[in-house]
Amino acid sequence: MDAPEPSPLDALAARFPLVTVPVEAARRTWRITAVRDQDALLAGVTSDADVEQFPYGLLLWASGIGLARRLAEEPSLVRGRTVLEIGAGVGLPGLAAAALGARGVVQTDYQTEALALCARNAAQNGMEDFRVRRAIADWRAFPDLGQPFPLVLGSDVLYERTLHPVLHALLPRLVAPGGRALLSDPVRPQALAFIDACERSGVWGVDMESRLVEWEGDRREIALFTLHRVSR
Repeated sequence: MDAPEPSPLDALAARFPLVTVPVEAARRTWRITAVRDQDALLAGVTSDADVEQFPYGLLLWASGIGLARRLAEEPSLVRGRTVLEIGAGVGLPGLAAAALGARGVVQTDYQTEALALCARNAAQNGMEDFRVRRAIADWRAFPDLGQPFPLVLGSDVLYERTLHPVLHALLPRLVAPGGRALLSDPVRPQALAFIDACERSGVWGVDMESRLVEWEGDRREIALFTLHRVSR
C-alpha cells in the first residue's frame, strides 16, 4: 500500500524550521507559527518554482503585526462585517479581525502552505469555532468568494511591482462601494508608488499613517494605508 501523501503542514515542516512565537496584538497574546527567519526561508528554497513564486508569506512580518494592532484600535472596522484577507501568509490580521467581532473572515493566499499555517494558527489560538474560512486565490483569476466585501485586509502584498496592474484591477471588484481596503507595508518605494496610483485613479480616497513595530529584536517602521472606495 502506498504511503499517504503528507499534509501541507507536514510537507512544510519537512522543508523549513518552524517556530511558534508570542505576539501581542488585538487585546491578547497570540501564538503564531511561521518559518523561523529569513535565512531559514532562503535555505529551504531549492526549486525553480520556489524562486518564481518565492514563499515570503511563510514568515511573520512586522506589517502583519502592525495591521492586527491597528484593527484593535478601531474594532468598529470589523465588528459585524465579513472581512477578506488577501495574501494572508500566516494569517494574524484575519484572526485578529475574527477575535474583534467580524461576522466572518475569508483568508486567501495562492500558496497551500501559507493557508496550512493559517489553519494551524487558528487552531492553536482557539479560533476553530470562529467563522474563519480559507481559500486558494490567485489575483489573476480570483475565485467567487462572495465579493465585494466591506473590508479587505492585506499586509506585505505590494512588494512585487509586476503584480500592481493586476491588483489595481482586482481591488475595486473586492471592495464594496463605500468600503475600505486596509493595507500595511514596511514603507517600500514600490508600495508608495502603488498607493499614489490608487489616489490618482479617482476610485479611492487614501489615508496613510506610520508607526514602529517591534520585530526580530528591533523596531521596524511600517506604513498603514486606508483606501476608501468611492461610492459609485
